[in-house]
Amino acid sequence: MARSSPLAGLSEAHRQEIAELYGQCSLTRDDLPYTDEFDSLHKQFGDRTGRQLTKHEFWRALSSIGKMTGLKRKER
Repeated sequence: MARSSPLAGLSEAHRQEIAELYGQCSLTRDDLPYTDEFDSLHKQFGDRTGRQLTKHEFWRALSSIGKMTGLKRKER
């Protein structure tokens, strides 16, 4: 069974919001899962956009956007 793209159904505005939220956090993408900061980013995304993604969907979208757009890698 083929997996859907993590960005399927996300508008450009949603993608930009995820990129902006990531830019404001202090952790690297790899260090984010299962942290309070990740939970905060996930909640802020829903509050700002009205779009409710599961944490897994949000993580997949964040990871894909980071890889596709070359979001600045943060120092560990």
